[in-house]
Amino acid sequence: MDEELFKRMQEAAERFRSGASDFEEILTPLGPAHLVRDESDPRGFRIDFVGGGSRHVVPVQRYPAAPRRPPGYPAPLPFLPDVACVVDTSAQSVTWPDPPDLPRALERLVAESLADGWSPAEEAARDAAVRHVLVKEGAERTVAVRETDDSVEIVLHERRVADAEEEG
Repeated sequence: MDEELFKRMQEAAERFRSGASDFEEILTPLGPAHLVRDESDPRGFRIDFVGGGSRHVVPVQRYPAAPRRPPGYPAPLPFLPDVACVVDTSAQSVTWPDPPDLPRALERLVAESLADGWSPAEEAARDAAVRHVLVKEGAERTVAVRETDDSVEIVLHERRVADAEEEG
């Protein structure tokens, strides 16, 4: 996404968050993008691309490293300053590749979660990569660290507790 298009999307997202808009249309290389108010989406809106007679929702949002939470970043999710991330609403996850200070980043994610009403789960993590398991109102939030030979990423994943029990 080029800088100008990203800026227009951020401005539209800000109008949604402030309540100034319920519908925005932005021309993109894929055709018109419609931002439509949707309270079920963590951002408060969904993005529909309409082109060639088809309509599809884009669930993945990439956010460049920024010192402050950028417009459109889902409010209920913790934010790591100066670390790029990918928010995937279909997988209900956020991935931060190569955070510069892994222990501090993990500490911040847990602190923000606790401040937002999440509590540490009594149950031990099922996956060795999972560093923290938190619960809130029938939901589970895991914070995992995935390592390869040349990179490290933090993955935050949320799911309903019923979904977790069905998989376990």
